[in-house]
Amino acid sequence: MSETITGKLKKVIWRSLENDYTIAAFINTSDSTEFIATGDLFKPAEGITYEMDGKWEEHHKYGQQFKIQSYCVQEPADVGSITAYLEKYVAGVGPVMADVLVEKYGKYAIRIMKNKPERVANEVKGITYKKALAISAQLQEGDKQQKILMKLEGLFSKVKGLPRNLAQNVIAMYGLTAYEVVKNNPYALIDMTRIGFVLADKIAMACGIKSDAPERIKQGILYVIRQVLQETGDIWLKPGMVGNNLLKMISGIEPTVVIDIILNLVEDKVLAEHEGYITLTQFSDDEDCIADSVVRFLT
Repeated sequence: MSETITGKLKKVIWRSLENDYTIAAFINTSDSTEFIATGDLFKPAEGITYEMDGKWEEHHKYGQQFKIQSYCVQEPADVGSITAYLEKYVAGVGPVMADVLVEKYGKYAIRIMKNKPERVANEVKGITYKKALAISAQLQEGDKQQKILMKLEGLFSKVKGLPRNLAQNVIAMYGLTAYEVVKNNPYALIDMTRIGFVLADKIAMACGIKSDAPERIKQGILYVIRQVLQETGDIWLKPGMVGNNLLKMISGIEPTVVIDIILNLVEDKVLAEHEGYITLTQFSDDEDCIADSVVRFLT
């Protein structure tokens, strides 16, 4: 059963050089006990407080550990955590400036920097009004990103087999519109690294997309054509074969609907048709270009 636990990061024990996977010691904020948690943490910093969703698991060698499924960084309340947060997460604020700001504003440093940049510019040497505005905007955007991150993590938690850090990668690509993009068109994720039609389709189902939705069938058709090309090298395919392959992959679709959408894709010039065969228009254009080049070379 999943549960939520809030802890202050005490020490990073181990961190992967290839991704964000981290093993760290935390102090539980509710009872001050120490525990070990594992999972993906972006830029983990000692002293930062995390609210984590996950479950307890028993490691055969190291005992009980909390496996993080999703998390959000809590706005720090104590001086040490605030200093660590400013150093780690706020661009343009190094260790010296973080100390200056915390000494000046104490536990209210982040709140003042976020909401009253003009005051910071007037009162802190080394921070211009322009820089204060930039820091304020960054802190406010960070709040928004944390909320979007939580919403995406909640959505992705319904689907097994998704890549680690998918939510962070989606935010990096789409910014503050990330959740709306995924919710309105999950198939936009197909273009992302490690996300193909199959996983995007699972996310679409979690978003409530109907099995006979035209966009689902369209994306499935394009996926089948690309897969056949990759596996066999065949560019031109019979519409019936494309439809049959799609029906083997996903259920709940009428064959006549698939053919209708193929015809619509041809009409919209997403697909090209020639003597009863179809392919992606871009492949047809490439083939024509190669044929023209060969003719010019021979003549």
